[in-house]
Amino acid sequence: MSAESIQVLRDLNPWWVDPRIVRPEPPPYRRPLVIDLAARLRKPKGLIEVVRGPRQVGKTTGIYQIIQDLLRSGVQARDILLVRLDLEVLREEPAALRSILRWYVEEIRTRPLDRDEPAYFFLDEIHKLRRWSEEVKHIGDTFPVRLLLTGSSSVLVARGGRESLAGRVFTTELPAFSFREVLECWKPELAEPLPPTLRFGAVFEGALTDTNEALNRLKPQQKLAIRRVLERYYTRGGYPRLHSGEVEDDRWADYLVQTVFENVLGADIPDLFPVESPALLRHLYLSVARLTGQEIPQNKLAAMATHAGFPSNQPTVGKYLHYLADALLIREFRRYPLAKRASARVPAKITVSDLGVRNAIFRGAPSLGESDPTVLGPLVETLVQGSIRDHNLQVHFYRDYEDPGNRRSPIREVDFVAERLDGFVLPVEVKFRKRVETSDIAGVRHFMSKYKTPSAVVVTRELSRWDNSQRTLFIPLQNFLLAF
Repeated sequence: MSAESIQVLRDLNPWWVDPRIVRPEPPPYRRPLVIDLAARLRKPKGLIEVVRGPRQVGKTTGIYQIIQDLLRSGVQARDILLVRLDLEVLREEPAALRSILRWYVEEIRTRPLDRDEPAYFFLDEIHKLRRWSEEVKHIGDTFPVRLLLTGSSSVLVARGGRESLAGRVFTTELPAFSFREVLECWKPELAEPLPPTLRFGAVFEGALTDTNEALNRLKPQQKLAIRRVLERYYTRGGYPRLHSGEVEDDRWADYLVQTVFENVLGADIPDLFPVESPALLRHLYLSVARLTGQEIPQNKLAAMATHAGFPSNQPTVGKYLHYLADALLIREFRRYPLAKRASARVPAKITVSDLGVRNAIFRGAPSLGESDPTVLGPLVETLVQGSIRDHNLQVHFYRDYEDPGNRRSPIREVDFVAERLDGFVLPVEVKFRKRVETSDIAGVRHFMSKYKTPSAVVVTRELSRWDNSQRTLFIPLQNFLLAF
């Protein structure tokens, strides 16, 4: 390897010289997903860990935190190698990963990889390396090492996994910070009295009811202080630099627009995918941001784009939406139950992944506490969807005639339907208004009767109770977001 590459690797791994040094020093707060990753890596055998997520949500910070924890737990400093593939000098080495690995074993670890304790390899921004999956497959098949990869593009990592690493990887999606994580990281005094965090899968077993009761027991002044943070989170979303103080208060919207429009839409996606019209890609994202939380037919989006001066058609729109979803900028929800064959004619419900980006584009949002519920509804749904995620969980929405054979019968809807691998489903409805009437949850009642679901969740503005007769938990938005 070149002398320059060797020096870069030494600079990236300062713990080889002093095990106490991890540079840059990572923050003390560990996201739950990062804690889970670290625990899996410590197991003597395991799958290759793949972490994917949008820019600026903390993937690289998570790597530094895991390295710091490994060192503190007694792992030898020279058994840890970090390689950042966003650095061109390393990418341009011939057979980059194999060359780096050979040098590392000879000069740093100084013993074979199959001797003594395992080595830990962290490959950051792996998607920037050409034919990366072949090299990773070679390392994983040949040496008993623990591997963690990160990448900004989910489709690139997923495609590599399907083609070369099938059955060898476990993928974790790292989204922007949840509301609970924002509190725990930057307002720990408010998070301290909160009950333990739930995984969404626990809601199927009724755990959310107990958590809601515990949150109701908080003191009024605690609830009010948390509410103020929620207002800020509702406006700015969960990108960590908006809460850490790194971005000035009057620059938050500019920061998000630059991160998404210039960096992701303008560079990341066109670099990875055949984007013939970057202007159309930006227009489609703007359209989704404007209509977040609604069913959006692809032919409607194509017509809107063409009318705005970006000639398009349904297949192109579908392809570009796929790119946006794979870049984790939007989230699409298909109608439940899924048709045997996917069709673009059946519209999906689409949300932006982070509400703060929508608000940055349009320079603000209607007041969460005072605005018309019909205006707030889709925005609150966009907040809620961020919490409905877990391993082995699919999320849909429901919309159908009460009597499918009679198009004159009422249309019944449920905002989200969470489905486990075993087919068990849970309807989640958002009714962000001061009073929730029986008629407001007719869609939930219909869905529960039709699919024999034992319980449901309705996210409200203030109403909080377990209705045993209807097997439904009514939970305020603040409590719902705090639970996960």
